[in-house]
Amino acid sequence: MLPVLNRRAVELGVRVALALEARVAHTIGFARKNYFYPDLPKGYQITQYAAPLATSGHLDVDVGGTVKRVHIRRIHLEEDAGKTLHVAAAGGGASLVDMNRCGVPLVEIVTDPDVHSIDEAAAFLAELRRLLVFVGATRGRMHEGNLRFDTNVSVRPKGTDVLATQTEIKNLNSFRAVRKALAFEIERQVAAVESGRPVVHETLLWDQRADRVVAMRTKEEVHDYRYFPEPDLPDVVVDEAFVEAVRTAMPELPSEKRARFRNQYRLTEYDASVLTAELDRAAYFEATLDELVRLVAPPSGRRSPDATVGRREGAAGDGGPRGRSPGDQVDLTRLARAAATWVAGVVGALVKERGLVHEELARSGMPPGRLAEIIGASLGGVVSESAAKRLFEEAVDSNEPIDALIERLGLGLVSDGRALRAVVRTVLRQHPAEVERYRAGTRKLFGYFMGEIMRATGGAADPHVASELLRQELDE
Repeated sequence: MLPVLNRRAVELGVRVALALEARVAHTIGFARKNYFYPDLPKGYQITQYAAPLATSGHLDVDVGGTVKRVHIRRIHLEEDAGKTLHVAAAGGGASLVDMNRCGVPLVEIVTDPDVHSIDEAAAFLAELRRLLVFVGATRGRMHEGNLRFDTNVSVRPKGTDVLATQTEIKNLNSFRAVRKALAFEIERQVAAVESGRPVVHETLLWDQRADRVVAMRTKEEVHDYRYFPEPDLPDVVVDEAFVEAVRTAMPELPSEKRARFRNQYRLTEYDASVLTAELDRAAYFEATLDELVRLVAPPSGRRSPDATVGRREGAAGDGGPRGRSPGDQVDLTRLARAAATWVAGVVGALVKERGLVHEELARSGMPPGRLAEIIGASLGGVVSESAAKRLFEEAVDSNEPIDALIERLGLGLVSDGRALRAVVRTVLRQHPAEVERYRAGTRKLFGYFMGEIMRATGGAADPHVASELLRQELDE
């Protein structure tokens, strides 16, 4: 079967290039990279060599509060290879090949040797993965093979500029594997250099079971691949109109979304970073906020029809807003901070516990509108903060309406002064020593008493009413 270039692959490749501020080539060409290895049964790979898609880009990353610029040497398109599986068996084991990925479009990004520590490598790869997911080039699920890292490692004695022989660790499929593989290989090379042993120029694999690198093959040189123009694929002109069309449809990048969350919603740098760490988390947050705004918005006529917190139209994978009218009668910052706290905290814990992503959660037990109802109940004083968390836990696995759940579980706030005064007096009678210490000047015990009152009422006491009654009883 003769190969055919996938237009969508070129479009996504240009997206990646623009996001990395690389220079897109006017004409791109394909080559055959010849090598004998079982993951490519035809004996060669269709790739780009002399005429890649883009060159000379960069990505700025935060490494412990310092901005590090990593230069991108080239971005090229190629076909993926199969996946080789090495399995242990009686008599020495075997190697198996999964051919399902063969021929799937792949973009390869090659950096300059700008990364000088494991922390820099981890920060760069995390930001690169985030950017690739945001532009729609990959889902970024490394355990499914959507994204893989190859790392080149070489060491040098302090005070010198001469790098020792380089090795390459192929197909690392997790950030944890990257850290462990780099640490192992750096230590191995340092030990070799210090003892006078040569470092072999070779390709390595990371053995996750043994926590060590194993030799895959000696490293080929460029001439070993015998590159020549792919006879079945002509050169392709990527004209300016095509590039501008891709640029116009570009979704919001992670750095842009972080900045918008800080400026539009007045979120902290930390919250903005946590929410934009994953595209589906950011989308879930904004969808929840949109629903929350709808719940607390004033009656019709007080709110601009375009004042929604939704997706920017015409930008796939993006969660940008259409903007708010100055006349909107909602405290957007308060609502945004509440939604951020819930999505990053309570919801994040559930997603991690169940091994989900926010996209899956939104389709199942906790769509954004349902979460917004819970947050709204907490903000509106219908339930206490602790009761809201219990309500969330019950609502995830239930189809019961939120109002009905509140009533059935008895989570509604108790605001009746007579009933709460009785609870307050009971709590104080049970803790005479603490009451004496409070009246002697240990005022921080007020919070302790409030905790006991909330515990006694199952978190249902109206904190404002309860604190006022507690103060009255203590000051008598």
